[in-house]
Amino acid sequence: MPERDRTILALRFIHDLTQAEIGAERGLSQMYVSRLLARALTRLRSRLPAPR
Repeated sequence: MPERDRTILALRFIHDLTQAEIGAERGLSQMYVSRLLARALTRLRSRLPAPR
């Protein structure tokens, strides 16, 4: 997973920042942060085994 995606995920779920706060810190719009998070979470979900 790209470093940027790992950083965005960590800021959101470990440091509990909002999308707007992440955007302000990284110089990105809240909408772009939302898209990055959605893409990163989709990638993570695709790696999980299917439920039984």
